[in-house]
Amino acid sequence: MARPKVNQAPVATAFAGPRYAALARVLADEIAAGRFPVGSLLPTEAQLQARFDASRHTVREALRELKQRGLVAARAGIGTTVRARAPAQPLLHGVGTLRDLIQFFEATRMRTLGLREVIADDALADRLPMKVGQQWHEARLLRFGADAERPVAAMSVYVRPEHADVLRRIDGGEVPVYSLIERHHGVRLAEVRQRIRAVILGRADARALRARAGAPALEIARSYLDTRDRVAMIAVGLYPADRFEHATRFRIDPE
Repeated sequence: MARPKVNQAPVATAFAGPRYAALARVLADEIAAGRFPVGSLLPTEAQLQARFDASRHTVREALRELKQRGLVAARAGIGTTVRARAPAQPLLHGVGTLRDLIQFFEATRMRTLGLREVIADDALADRLPMKVGQQWHEARLLRFGADAERPVAAMSVYVRPEHADVLRRIDGGEVPVYSLIERHHGVRLAEVRQRIRAVILGRADARALRARAGAPALEIARSYLDTRDRVAMIAVGLYPADRFEHATRFRIDPE
């Protein structure tokens, strides 16, 4: 496959932020403009180093950024191929009611990575509404958008031991786990408490998400309480910043 000819003269990239991000923006703009059509090869790393007067590390980080956006794919022995002119739209999550939450779950699918029993230690009890020494059953999951190849989130779902059987019903399903608890155990859930914070991805989560370690993400933790005000389930999701948006609507009551 022929590579497009490139101007070998250095190109100024006077953008705020890391140099690799500036280089990635330039290449993304050129892909969007059609300079590098879908299916074509990007210039080699050596050519990009010469063009941008950049180090090998900077060029590789820029290409990694483009891969995370779904714009390019690298194939050993071939090079970096353009996959799309624009990045895939991030999954938009707008939740105002429990019904909105159900619709969000129905628009995604889940894949189970593993199941295990957990005894809450001090660190886990500090992060989540658990008591030290309390037993939980955990499912590690990946959540995918309807047509997405890459996961939009890595999840940990914790349920009480008496509800552990529902975790084996998750894989490939679109039914929320709390609905499985209600359906199979007669538990009525009455309240959801949510906490959102900004985090960076560690190596293990980044690998599962096919993302870059150290990349920004949102951690969304939800606690599901039953009618006795008891926590029946906890779900913690890590959402890479480039794949997810959270929208909230507030109504203003007239005075």
